[in-house]
Amino acid sequence: MASTVAGCTTVSVALAPTSVTLATGTPGGVYHPVGSAICQMFDLGGAHQAMPCVAVSSDGSVANIRRVESGDANFGLSQTDVAYAAFHGEGPFAAAGPDPKLRVLIALYREAFTVVAGADTGIRDFQDLRGKRVGLGTSGVGYNFTYDVVLGFYGSATSSPERVLEFPPAEQNQALCGNKVDAIIFEAGHPNGLTQEATTDCRARLVRVAGPPIDRLLATHSDYLATVIPGGMYAGNPESIPTIGTQAVLVTSSNQPDELCYAVVKAVIENFADFRRLHPALATLELKDMVPSGSVIPIHPGALNYYREVGLLH
Repeated sequence: MASTVAGCTTVSVALAPTSVTLATGTPGGVYHPVGSAICQMFDLGGAHQAMPCVAVSSDGSVANIRRVESGDANFGLSQTDVAYAAFHGEGPFAAAGPDPKLRVLIALYREAFTVVAGADTGIRDFQDLRGKRVGLGTSGVGYNFTYDVVLGFYGSATSSPERVLEFPPAEQNQALCGNKVDAIIFEAGHPNGLTQEATTDCRARLVRVAGPPIDRLLATHSDYLATVIPGGMYAGNPESIPTIGTQAVLVTSSNQPDELCYAVVKAVIENFADFRRLHPALATLELKDMVPSGSVIPIHPGALNYYREVGLLH
């Protein structure tokens, strides 16, 4: 994988103004290689040599949207629920208020709300987290917002806030395997390297997120979907695990030129077979599913122009 996407430079410093920047995630997760894959498609063939695409590492969805809003990045990857919250000024974006300029370009793979627990903790269901030490990411990640939504439907049945500890995404596995926490929570496409590492290095177990509270959540939140992490995907986890999910999307601002957004979408769609091969989370994508619905946030006009031109949207 590293050699496949090596053509797309990854940096975390200030960039030349002629670069197209795409905010991704932490190395080891899925956003990072997927963002690099999008950049590689954009750069393919050298048509954009004067304006190469650069994948920028970040904490995740919340941080990415803030970079897009501030103009520090042209594009960013996000969970759909976080994008919805930003557009409407909710959750971590409440203080800043709604962002009517936020736009979506491409719909990608499903992301699963993932709970991974230590093998000897006895945690098998989300409600078992009550009284346990739970490790979450820092404020830039999107799944902290998802956790708050889920927790609201369980109420006092789960861990109280004073038992929740924050770690940078790359340090969550260390905290779990080092017995600093009993479980960690994140959201990602599967398979991914971080879950693989946790289940291999310290025999961690995936945890069910299902039952009446989740049924109520799904009935009232259209930006969440019932999903399953397949059994046998990770060592020591032979059974399929039900949970909820969102979709990963590529977002931008209405300030970005139509021509640039058109070019990004065109590059991914016209090289779709190659794009799907660049990460396992992309392997099951279907072309028709790449068109965002527009029901969460509006589709950028440049992307709309391309989808209509090739008959993917009428």
